[in-house]
Amino acid sequence: MVGTSFIPFKGWALFFCYIPLWMATIQLHKNNDSLKKIFLAGWITQFTLTIIGFNWIYYVATEFGHLHWSISLTALLLFSACMHIYIPLSLILGVWTLRRFNITASAVQFLLLALFLALLERAWPSIFEWNLAYTLLWVNFPLYQWADTVGFWGLSTWLLIFQAGLAYAFTKYKINKQISLFTVVAILTLIVLLSVTGFIKGQSWTATDDSVKITVIQGNIGNAEKIQSEKKYQYHSYIRNIYTDLTSKHLANKSTDLVIWPETAMPFGLDEHFHNRIEQKSLITSVQNWGVPVITGGYSIDLQKQDHLGQILYRNAIFYFSPENKIPSSFSDKPYYKTNLLAFGEYMPFGEQFPFLYKLLPFVGTYAKGSGPVVARVTIKDKILRLGPQVCYDSLYPDFSRGLAQNGAQVIFNVTNDSWYGPGFEPYQHQIMTLARGIEVRRPLVRSTNTGISSALLADGTLLQNSPLAQSWAHTYDISYKINPEQTFYTQIGYLDWVLWLLLLLILIFKYKGTNVRN
Repeated sequence: MVGTSFIPFKGWALFFCYIPLWMATIQLHKNNDSLKKIFLAGWITQFTLTIIGFNWIYYVATEFGHLHWSISLTALLLFSACMHIYIPLSLILGVWTLRRFNITASAVQFLLLALFLALLERAWPSIFEWNLAYTLLWVNFPLYQWADTVGFWGLSTWLLIFQAGLAYAFTKYKINKQISLFTVVAILTLIVLLSVTGFIKGQSWTATDDSVKITVIQGNIGNAEKIQSEKKYQYHSYIRNIYTDLTSKHLANKSTDLVIWPETAMPFGLDEHFHNRIEQKSLITSVQNWGVPVITGGYSIDLQKQDHLGQILYRNAIFYFSPENKIPSSFSDKPYYKTNLLAFGEYMPFGEQFPFLYKLLPFVGTYAKGSGPVVARVTIKDKILRLGPQVCYDSLYPDFSRGLAQNGAQVIFNVTNDSWYGPGFEPYQHQIMTLARGIEVRRPLVRSTNTGISSALLADGTLLQNSPLAQSWAHTYDISYKINPEQTFYTQIGYLDWVLWLLLLLILIFKYKGTNVRN
């Protein structure tokens, strides 16, 4: 139920998917079963939902890790066994608390289980920090508009608390139907009120005072390593020609203010000291001929520095090219470097401390990380546009996008390469989780991807055209925005709401603890 309520499924059990697990846990607790048995129930749940929602791990390991199918399958099983283990841990903490403090009130029991899960899902380290609330945006349920106040982590906590209340009502039905029905009606009424007010909140962000035309180019470059082995020394020109040809054809019929290419669209160094090379010269000439600024992903290569393995220092970066060969003022003399690197893709966890780990997984990159969110002041015709760049994984961290908004971004853009994950669930998951950042900070967000899904979301939650998956594609978005956008409540407070939930948990424990404390 949990696994099939997350993207790309339609969230059919979004408001009750954890109820069976919690009811089983309370029953095991009442039977005085061991914590080991309770942990097993939670572990089976998290293993199953991970297999359902994150099966693309197998594709990544096989296609890009070059692992035998049996090893890739083992990797998926190990990932599923461990990645969301906070779910059974939340049950253990919940039941231990019930027994330690002899808490017998059933409403409080379910609420404690929900709060432990809500707090642990935020704190648990993960390479893909999902939660149920993202499905609200995926199915366009207006409750998601409250993300500008509490974030999607806060909305996830709301969903869990709603479920705790419904679980209490279900167990109370045979004992007291009136209380049970009153609880259900109260929760449903609250959901309706929050949804209606959420819709109104979204409408309040429709007013804008400026706009910009942004063209997104999707090259649809599949497995770049295979293409490189086929094209060999023509590889760089082959890739560049795909993007320049797509852009030229599109701009022949469309006017635009800015063109954005995806993450590592140009598979070579784009730093200024490489601009005298043939591919870089051809790219700069194309930009001058178009007369339009181009932002693209590429590699930053520092020939003067070495990484911790003694190799030339590489960075995953965003570069800006203008027809006048000017650099945005806030980028200074260097591009934006990706800050949040992908574990086991762009860096090896603990690899700097234990370099031998790279010998075990030689395909793992050794990229250097950036220093955090920066905003570029880009000249667009007769005005300055403040753009907030994200590279791929940066979008999964709400604090990063909050930093862009706090630093003055009017429009956020994201460049991504999801070709690693195949055409299955991940492109849909990553798209929505990225667009969610635009709702939290109420900034338009434009997403340019290599193989899809490219898209754009306005500050009021309006989703503009999606690109097809695994196809070459070009589209110009008309992005309306505020020149001086205000900071949302969530931008200002961030994760501080978790303190309130922790306080509530502690209050419940000490208010409802029994007189006979179990050892």
